[in-house]
Amino acid sequence: MRLIRCLSDFKGTPNGVAIAIGNFDGLHIGHQAVIECMRKKSREMNLTPAVMIFEPQPLEFFSTDKHPARIYSLRDKLQAFEILGVKIVFCMKFNRDFASMSADEYVIDLLHDKLGVKSVTVGSLFNFGQGGKNTIEDLKRIGATVGMEASAIDRVMLNHERISSTKIREYLALGRLDLARQALGRYYSMSGIVVRGNQIGKTIGFPTANVNINRRVSPITGVYAVRVLTRYGLSNGMANVGYRPTVVPGQKKALLEVHLFDFHRDLYGQSIRVFFLKKIRDEEKFSNLDVLKEHLFHDMESARGILLKDDFDEF
Repeated sequence: MRLIRCLSDFKGTPNGVAIAIGNFDGLHIGHQAVIECMRKKSREMNLTPAVMIFEPQPLEFFSTDKHPARIYSLRDKLQAFEILGVKIVFCMKFNRDFASMSADEYVIDLLHDKLGVKSVTVGSLFNFGQGGKNTIEDLKRIGATVGMEASAIDRVMLNHERISSTKIREYLALGRLDLARQALGRYYSMSGIVVRGNQIGKTIGFPTANVNINRRVSPITGVYAVRVLTRYGLSNGMANVGYRPTVVPGQKKALLEVHLFDFHRDLYGQSIRVFFLKKIRDEEKFSNLDVLKEHLFHDMESARGILLKDDFDEF
């Protein structure tokens, strides 16, 4: 799979491109339906399957102070695209120039002329162009003038509600990982490179693999029973996502800390993926490290019981 950040690096494809456009945050089952529809068209029309995403995401650009937590990092999103069979990811820099493009510039100049798009698939609420005032009908109308077809899939429902990234954020914030799994079509997970921490966990008997998740706002916080994929396979454990108020008062960015059970290998510098299975409790500030240690023992027993009792599969 190719990641294209600068359009001057893209020299086209032999037969053209079938593209799905969106933020695709979380790549939930609605997003997967958009991509599957795009891939079906790519096979029928002998086109290269591609997606277009935006960095920063439009809501992040227009609401710099308060914007929704990302469900997936860019890293996780790209890995999911590859699994779904996408061959090219156009990662567009979203700025004022991009946001102010007219509908004709967007469809004809960008999609058709620069990217060689012949087929576009979007979600049911898709909008584009200056002020976001253009819809799928405008995309169809303008695309038809240059021989480019376009379509939007019907909304995808779960429990009588439309699946959306907003709804999944609600599930995650409430600790309803079961509902998030249904909407995502997989266990919610985070991945990253293990970095060296301050070693406090090791000193109190709970060594952790630390991952900087590189976001000020995390979609989840608290302590969880998890399974962790490393180069050595799947391991059971517990994880804390948050700001470590007992250890580092005033920490600004969320950190993922994972304690793997009965695991004695070095993971520094290695990539791991953490699957969140069930929430144990919210993150708390304790009076001292001894009190924290006592709670960690209770958390570990809870996590072991959850992982032993519940049937988690399909990782």
